[in-house]
Amino acid sequence: MKIMAWIAVVTIGGFLMAPAAGASEKSGLAPWKQENYSYAYWLNGWRKNADDTSPDILCFETGNYGMTLNVGDFSKMRFGLLNDNAGYTQALQSGAQRINELPPAALEIEVEVNGRVYRAAACQAGLDRGPKRLQSARLWESGKLVQHFDFAGLVFKDNTGRELPSYGMLDIVAWPDALTLNVELAPETSAWTDARFSIRLNDWHIEKQVPGEWAVGNNNRLSLSCNLNDRQKANDGIVLKVTAAQQKSVPVVFDERYNSHVAKIKSPPRDWKSGYTDIRNYDEFDITIENEGDGNTYAPFLLDLTNPANITGLCPILCDASGTPTGIPVQLSKNWHHVGLGSYLRAYALIPAQPGTSKYKLRIAYGFYGTLPSASHAQLSLVGYGNDGNSGNNGRWEQLAIGCWGETICFDMDMSCVDVTITDVRMLMARNGREGKKWTWTDAGWGGDWLNLRDDLDQKLYCTELKTAYNAHGPCLTEVQYEGCYGTDRQIDSKTTVRTLRTDDYARTFQTFSYTFNQPVSATNGWLFKMGRTPGYVTPQLAYGNGKGLIREHQIPNTLKRNETHLEPTTLTGPAPWWIAQPGAHHHPVTYHQNRGRENYATGSRAIIIRSYQAIINGQTNTNPTISAPVCQVHTDGSPNLDLLLMPPPGITQFNPGDTIDFDVEVITPHREADDYYGPNKTYRNHLAKHPRSWKTVYREALGNNLKPEVEGGTVKHPYPLIIEVTNQETVQFKINEGIGAVPVRFDGLKTPNHSLYQVVNGKQIKLDQSVHGNDYWQTDYNPESDTYSLTVNLPLDGLRTSEWILRTE
Repeated sequence: MKIMAWIAVVTIGGFLMAPAAGASEKSGLAPWKQENYSYAYWLNGWRKNADDTSPDILCFETGNYGMTLNVGDFSKMRFGLLNDNAGYTQALQSGAQRINELPPAALEIEVEVNGRVYRAAACQAGLDRGPKRLQSARLWESGKLVQHFDFAGLVFKDNTGRELPSYGMLDIVAWPDALTLNVELAPETSAWTDARFSIRLNDWHIEKQVPGEWAVGNNNRLSLSCNLNDRQKANDGIVLKVTAAQQKSVPVVFDERYNSHVAKIKSPPRDWKSGYTDIRNYDEFDITIENEGDGNTYAPFLLDLTNPANITGLCPILCDASGTPTGIPVQLSKNWHHVGLGSYLRAYALIPAQPGTSKYKLRIAYGFYGTLPSASHAQLSLVGYGNDGNSGNNGRWEQLAIGCWGETICFDMDMSCVDVTITDVRMLMARNGREGKKWTWTDAGWGGDWLNLRDDLDQKLYCTELKTAYNAHGPCLTEVQYEGCYGTDRQIDSKTTVRTLRTDDYARTFQTFSYTFNQPVSATNGWLFKMGRTPGYVTPQLAYGNGKGLIREHQIPNTLKRNETHLEPTTLTGPAPWWIAQPGAHHHPVTYHQNRGRENYATGSRAIIIRSYQAIINGQTNTNPTISAPVCQVHTDGSPNLDLLLMPPPGITQFNPGDTIDFDVEVITPHREADDYYGPNKTYRNHLAKHPRSWKTVYREALGNNLKPEVEGGTVKHPYPLIIEVTNQETVQFKINEGIGAVPVRFDGLKTPNHSLYQVVNGKQIKLDQSVHGNDYWQTDYNPESDTYSLTVNLPLDGLRTSEWILRTE
């Protein structure tokens, strides 16, 4: 590792897809390098049980290097290059193996005061205890490209253990090919004179003299960037220009804190209405890159956008100059909780730049993408939320939306806020009756959980080494994978995929689970999946069934008691898909308002559909799921609130090594009645008018999207959402029976993105076109590990008994 030259920063205080611009075969510059990725995760988990004394270690893992930071002991840092050519998916599946092989590293953050040298030994997160101990280790941005954390309360000690009264913070920005350490420091009790301030990581080093008096509370910042490969060339030899609407120039500066070209803009010019309304326009930024060098490179870029048109639902898409999606990923990281910073999007990209000029368009979709509401899966920073000290949390939080009218579901992946995974569950295009307000937040019950099993002390097994792969943020079909373990001793391996879709009827979240047991684990007092723990909700009915229809319907009495189980564990008979509904569910008119203060929120029910299920326990295969419904809450008027649980198979009291459980769960939030729905889907509205507050709405989704497609020129990887692995690059033909809503179809393994999709109607081929602003109804994603593209569209299948489609090259 060689010593580089560093700059010190010291401050006070038609469905036609085209290849990416600058990414043609002639240029030799791929749209994306296999090594262009990064991960950040807590090796031993964020939330822990009281008896778990394992160290708190944050891991940064990229295609080029790895690093671990023990927040309680900086001297135990590890850092090293990773030359194994592992791609994004390979690194996800490797767990902590690559990190565990890293060599020790020397991290030295020092300040010399009056001839005495003090070194940062730990931070506040390493000193705190309890479930919220890591709240001062703040996650700002984390995605496919960039990991950005900061660590408050640096503790500086000399070689005798004497502590220096100071305010200190370490800020880390990790790109795939660069690591930047930013340190802010200020005296706490008395001024310092002629101090020396330095950072060293192995052979990388920077220092700064601070002459004269360094006053109490006066922050100085020092930045050390450790660049690998051709990163310095991308920094020095690139000139970026960005323009917004009406040709407004956006200042672009190279910011050493982010080690990136940064375009910072607040409230870009718009001639259309923003906020909570049916936004059908885009923020668009034209990007021109001048590569003054003689070789290909990738320009590190950050669009720091304050006051987006609506922060609760947005999806950045990098297009070529004509607005055609390129497949080059743009990281979707955002925050709306920080009072001082306001609502902002931080969209990171590594943009291909061949010698000369390259032009792109960064398009941000909000409410609609083409003719349908867009889908987005964002990493939402919680910095600024819960600053009362009681609910403080700054871990990984995932926020999914369809459109831009509030969340549709959220996941507290680090469990830094609560001790369950699923939090806010909401509705799409819902209002509180015919006169209710449109284009705003809704509610379909709070909470739920993934796997919940207990150890011998009846303590929950929390996640460890949980890695998150952001494969697609949207806008047609999102996909994010989570892989890790449950338990301090890695008792269970866990793999989960989460998707949501672009549609115009109701919200759907697809969750695919795979659990493998490595050690004996109790199967009692737990669940495989849960919907519930909802404050202020009422569930007056319960119904469940299978692919043939209703098994049983319950009217829930007002005589239940809390923690009583209304529905004891019941195995769902018959064929898949199985479904469980709570028709007519609504928030309680008194309790909900007291807790939330949201009287005008639209309200509705949630339901789950289990499309596949297999549990192999002790060598025995179980293919029918078991459910139960305990009482979560009883209101003062006796109205009940039931949870929905997917349980271990009947008679199983313990899981053993080698046992596996695999299942698909689709969570939907249907409307209660037609007047609650204001969307354009007439077929769905007519159904609601005929079947208000009915389990038939859930059964309609379960059966209608049990697609059973027939495909020529490809193989079905996943039936719904429909994912087809292309085997014939020229033509893929497929037939679908029925289909509910705007059904997402993704084609994987395409060698080129130049394809068109046609519907066959009476022997004629009619090109699918849902565009509004041009090239804005399909999604392109590039996979560098296979050097192929994925293309995604959403098919309007409501009312069609059968439909035939052809994907062909153009």
